[in-house]
Amino acid sequence: MRYNAVLFDFDGTFADTSQGILLCLNAALEQMGYPPRSMPEFRRFLGPPIQYSLREFAGMDENEVQRAVALYREGYAAGGCFRLRVYDGLEELLLRLRAAGVKTGIASSKPTVYLEQILRGIGKRRLLDAVCGTDKDHAESGKADIILEAARQCGVPPERCLMVGDRKFDIEGARAAGMASVGVLYGFGGREELEEAGADYIAEDCGALKRIVLG
Repeated sequence: MRYNAVLFDFDGTFADTSQGILLCLNAALEQMGYPPRSMPEFRRFLGPPIQYSLREFAGMDENEVQRAVALYREGYAAGGCFRLRVYDGLEELLLRLRAAGVKTGIASSKPTVYLEQILRGIGKRRLLDAVCGTDKDHAESGKADIILEAARQCGVPPERCLMVGDRKFDIEGARAAGMASVGVLYGFGGREELEEAGADYIAEDCGALKRIVLG
């Protein structure tokens, strides 16, 4: 194997979480008097921390951001977090990596408490050596720091890790961490975004991802 650990972003890489996030985000926006978002508009919100997206794409000030995040999290924790679908082929890939002695982990901008809740709830936590996200009270940690912490939890140096993600934040974070990366096109980003960010590999689908990761 070319790598001793493979790390995955969560939203748009490990699972399609768009339905649950859109539902809870629109509920929060409507409670605050903002118009709901359609799926094409909503795609911009996926990837960076929710605080960043609310500022950049909804035009909220800091007080509004804090209220919107609290409303969003209330709905998300109440069940919206389980409205997701693990991408076809991901569980098989994780099993094959672990059988080959390769560590696996999640490195996401989603709060760790939600990642653990979701992964345990859908029975996938056992497939991962590390689950690393953000602190709910400090949810805008740099992606590079999250990725490095996931590598540390796996006990593997960054140069022997591979980061898999669907947005530029994942690819740029991997580069800053001294790690190779794969940009996946089945998630919420696009080829141009991933190539401009410097992805070492591009995977059109999970089959292509398997070929890259497994060599």
